[in-house]
Amino acid sequence: MRPLFLLLVLIPLLSACAERWARPGTSEAEADAMNEACGAEAQMAVPPQMVWQQVAPARIERERNCWRDGDRERCRTTERFRPARYDMVDIATRAREAYRTTCMREKGFTFQGYRPLRLE
Repeated sequence: MRPLFLLLVLIPLLSACAERWARPGTSEAEADAMNEACGAEAQMAVPPQMVWQQVAPARIERERNCWRDGDRERCRTTERFRPARYDMVDIATRAREAYRTTCMREKGFTFQGYRPLRLE
């Protein structure tokens, strides 16, 4: 459950860096700079709205340990209750991304998909 949650949190962060926008006569570096400028404009136009929200539900984790006892197999199951987790969450993220996307389209760019992340 935890890896899935982390993946869902990281995808928007990674995808913003890996988007590919194109406009005839514009280089990739210029498109990236414009995407950055539209992102900054969106940050000013749609400020964060932080709310206290549940980020992981309460659950019971079960762990089963088995061992050999002579010719028999014995198992013990232990259960742990994990309470729900809460955290501050920005509920304006989608509106901000929509603003940035609209900004790019208004400047004549078209979304081309995602490129592999370059770690430079």
